[in-house]
Amino acid sequence: MNIKSKPPAINFKYITAAFFVIVLLLGFFSATYTVETGTVGILSTFGKYQEEPVLPGLHIKIPLIQRVHILDVKLQSANYIGRKDLPDKKGVINKPYISVLDNKNLPIGIDLTVMYTPNSNEASTILGKYGVNYFDKLINPNVRDVVRDVIGKYPAEQIASDRTVISGELKARIDKKFEKMPFILNEVSLRNIQLPKIVLKKVEEVQIAKQEEQKLAMVENQARKKQKIQTIQANTRLIEITTRAKADAEKQKIEADAKAYKLKIEAQAIAEANTVIAKSITKELINYKSIEKWSGMYPKLLMQGSDTNTILQLPKVDE
Repeated sequence: MNIKSKPPAINFKYITAAFFVIVLLLGFFSATYTVETGTVGILSTFGKYQEEPVLPGLHIKIPLIQRVHILDVKLQSANYIGRKDLPDKKGVINKPYISVLDNKNLPIGIDLTVMYTPNSNEASTILGKYGVNYFDKLINPNVRDVVRDVIGKYPAEQIASDRTVISGELKARIDKKFEKMPFILNEVSLRNIQLPKIVLKKVEEVQIAKQEEQKLAMVENQARKKQKIQTIQANTRLIEITTRAKADAEKQKIEADAKAYKLKIEAQAIAEANTVIAKSITKELINYKSIEKWSGMYPKLLMQGSDTNTILQLPKVDE
């Protein structure tokens, strides 16, 4: 007699437990979400955005009732360059250069870079009012309007020469626009100005003329310096000659004064000697000197005519 084996009884208890575990896991994963660094999350409950942003980290939401929207709040860069609309990269938007007209209706291309950061505290306003494509709705139109208003005031040739001034004005005007937006302006850089060929030719001619003027001014300056050096050298030589002449004259004066002083001293000495000698000559001294030099012979008598008068008389000798 064959006895058939009965199939094992199904344990619904384990099946139910497994079902509840799966449901709990699905509920847990659907209720949790992660906000990465450099982004903020905005929770919407039945489509209404909460004002407070959700900061980076692990968070919980109510499944099927709440949704999380992620907004990148890192530095964003918008480049207006080239002729074509290039593909955007993460955090980098590429647009064609901004084509504007100067005050004479000549076409000009402006290469510009605008760097900005979404204000994380106003992430709810950004997503609720403008959505994720806020750049095309808000930033891009304002930047283009400012560029057209500023560049349109200038003639093309002045735009090339006053680049620094125009760049500062563009930054100031765009910064003023950003004050009314939920974004922070970080930098505005005027990269390049594309001028019409006719203007480029004129600018080139002006530059060549300025270079020629600079060369001429340099030559004139060198000539003035050379003339100044020659004048200084001539004045130096004149001063040297004058100084030497003064020195020679002073030397001659000193020598003459010394000689005159010497003669004066000698004359005074002779005069004083003569005075002393004159005071020392007496009648007795003269007689003594006469007798001292007498040879003992009488001099011959000098007779004049028939007169026999004696001209020389000898002094009497005392007996």
